[in-house]
Amino acid sequence: MVLSICFIITSCSKDDDSSPSELSNDIENQNYVRIIEENIANLPINTQVAIALVYNGTTEYIGITNNNNNKLRGVNNAESVFEIGSITKAFTGICFSKMITTKEALLSETLQDQFNFLIPTGGSITLEQLANHTSGLPRLPTNIDEVVNFDIDNPYANYSTENLKSYLQTDVNLNSVSGTEYLYSNLGMGILGYTLAQKRNTSYEGLLQDIIFNPLNMENSTTLLDNVDTSKLVEPRDINGNIVSHWDFSETTSAGGSIKSSVTDMSKFILKNFEDNTVFNLAQSETFDIGNNFYMGLGWNIFKADGYELLNHNGGTGGFSSMLMLDKETQTGVIVLSNVEDYNDAIEELCNSLFVEINE
Repeated sequence: MVLSICFIITSCSKDDDSSPSELSNDIENQNYVRIIEENIANLPINTQVAIALVYNGTTEYIGITNNNNNKLRGVNNAESVFEIGSITKAFTGICFSKMITTKEALLSETLQDQFNFLIPTGGSITLEQLANHTSGLPRLPTNIDEVVNFDIDNPYANYSTENLKSYLQTDVNLNSVSGTEYLYSNLGMGILGYTLAQKRNTSYEGLLQDIIFNPLNMENSTTLLDNVDTSKLVEPRDINGNIVSHWDFSETTSAGGSIKSSVTDMSKFILKNFEDNTVFNLAQSETFDIGNNFYMGLGWNIFKADGYELLNHNGGTGGFSSMLMLDKETQTGVIVLSNVEDYNDAIEELCNSLFVEINE
């Protein structure tokens, strides 16, 4: 759950007493420059951030890089492809919503209903509970030792259907009673996406292309690295700017974090979520009250306070950090993608501050 969103209600402008920078020559809006420099001044060398701001019926793109002179500069990276990590979960929720509206799936269907073998513990978990993180399943499966060719630098690549079957049959140990508590689970969302794809006799990639990517003309979006135009693919880097490995995902893990996309494509996704659309509305509807003004939809995190109702999700993989925030009522949204590992605090604060700025 993203907690930085709490600061939206209390955020305010700061006096701009900074001296001119190189970035101020590249970006016309000096409020954006100030916000960027306040939040990502320590952006590692040779890394970059891509931003889309959606407001007042327009979309504005901003790109920032830290060049070899250790200076933030503007860059045109609106079409560059980043890993968006767990923002993928919002897409999984929308796929689930679509299949509910077409009567291919039910909120109340159980985990046991999806498999032809006995699940001794957790079989009564519902698909809704997988979608809103109340299943009680752990964040990650506990039988990683069974994974053939497990790679800590690419941890989701080789978790097979046989590994999942083994886990469900012998390893499940719930951390809470299903349906009673919010406990974030990559495992649970991966299972949800896998079962939805199985219902259509397709892959998770095929599910996304059919339900979201193709209808929205998101041409640079995919779950598969092999599908990405290499000239657009951004290199993953660690917090020190060193190149690290891209992450791959198996069919059983893909729905938790596998999407690669650009801010151009993600702005199309934001705009679709503004519409009064049955499928997207369902995913945005509250399904669980976490407390302290936080709720879960289907895949979406929801924050409500003082007239705001904000949909959001963050993401992080081995070389990327990201944040998405939107308000359907005001028709405003921000997506921030970066190729920096473990940079979520800075990216979330940047997204939050830019969101406040376009809503003033």
